[in-house]
Amino acid sequence: MSSYHGKVDSLGLSFFGSMTASISHEIKNSLAIINENAGLLGDLVALSEKGRPLDPERMKTIADSIRRRVQSADDIVRRLNRFAHSANQPVVSSGIRDILACTIVLSERLATMKGVSLTLADGDEIEVQTLPFVIENLLWICLKNIFLLAGTGQQVMLDARREASDIVITLRCTPEIPVKQLESSVAAEGQPLIFFLRVQVQADPDGSSLHLRMPIRFIE
Repeated sequence: MSSYHGKVDSLGLSFFGSMTASISHEIKNSLAIINENAGLLGDLVALSEKGRPLDPERMKTIADSIRRRVQSADDIVRRLNRFAHSANQPVVSSGIRDILACTIVLSERLATMKGVSLTLADGDEIEVQTLPFVIENLLWICLKNIFLLAGTGQQVMLDARREASDIVITLRCTPEIPVKQLESSVAAEGQPLIFFLRVQVQADPDGSSLHLRMPIRFIE
């Protein structure tokens, strides 16, 4: 089992690096826009010193833009903070839909770059005893492989349901993709996580969905 812990940790480190790199790009984009707006304010002040009157409406527009970007950057940093803390969490009680929603937020930038939209299906929350970071890591492997198979315009809906003592997470793809190939790719790349979480990976015969079945209570 110790060798699997090492493999799980290795995949987790790669996942952490991918997500923090993506999130840092978002922060840099917000800072670039704030810097651009600060430059515009400087230009307006310089013009006013030469006798050109300041335009209150334009000043308000620039200030609003800066305020929105500061709020956006704050949201990104809080997301990064939560993600960073989750990497060190032991087994905790968590809502599975909350885990799915967090995965969507983490993956959204990279999904957008691939022309893929991610959504969370409506439904009641289901409490699980698990390691959220490890589940998010496995879901990221699923999404990353979907990005490789999907074309622009692909829609992926994440859902979860309880079946007896198991939780079943479903990734539903529209239009259909070769999910048997997806099942094989996920099983190969995510094998240590699948073993660690005791997950069964299964593709729908109709080619629209991938299912991840795991115990609702993690037992190491």
